Amino acid sequence: MNFCLMLTEIIKRNEKWLKINLITSFSKFLFSVFFLFISYTGYSQTNFTGYINPEISINISNESPWSHSFGIANRDIVYTDYENVNDFNKELDFQYKFLELNHYTSRQIGFHSKVSAGIRYRFEDGKNETRIIEQYAYSKKIGRIKIAHRLRLAQRYREITTFRTRYRFSAEFPLQGDKVNPKEFSLVASTEAVWEMGKKERPNLGQRFAAQITYRLFENTRLNLGLEYRHRDYTHSPYVEVFLLSGLKISL
Repeated sequence: MNFCLMLTEIIKRNEKWLKINLITSFSKFLFSVFFLFISYTGYSQTNFTGYINPEISINISNESPWSHSFGIANRDIVYTDYENVNDFNKELDFQYKFLELNHYTSRQIGFHSKVSAGIRYRFEDGKNETRIIEQYAYSKKIGRIKIAHRLRLAQRYREITTFRTRYRFSAEFPLQGDKVNPKEFSLVASTEAVWEMGKKERPNLGQRFAAQITYRLFENTRLNLGLEYRHRDYTHSPYVEVFLLSGLKISL
């Protein structure tokens, strides 16, 4: 009994150090899995790209049902495949993709629903893109698990115009206790179906799968790190994209 109490006290005293080391170890593990995965996938198929996608967002809300979100994101290519696998060393190459600024205005409807409208602008070499977004989201906690549904419509304006419909289902699991408190971790898993079409594009369908570890640094600040696997246009000319996701979300 005394040994158990002593062990508990040691863990409490070193809790901060343990969490920092856990985050560092998990980050290293995730980076290793990411590069091993893209290496394996690159050998097994020829239509494959690996990305890193960091993002920072600030959410502003008050006692009214309205809220606003402002964000900045960057995407870079870290892997592109070649048909000749002997050129593998040339495939691991860093390349800038785009920088994105985004804004969403949302209104709470009842206890569990929210409607939003937003705009995203991407600075990409020679072909900047404006994206208009409308979405409906529903989330509810069932026991320890928070589930969420999201339906999103988007219009992409660039050299051509593309209309996109997306549906995402996600679940968040606290890894410590019954709810996510400051200084605690949670796991968020999601899947999303994406339908695209346009006047100069034939309709295509894709699917996304993601898993992220979230750490609640403070009451209003969350860090997340994870992987997303996208199987795109599998109805016609399928190709795969894998993303190493990272984000910082601050609520004011």
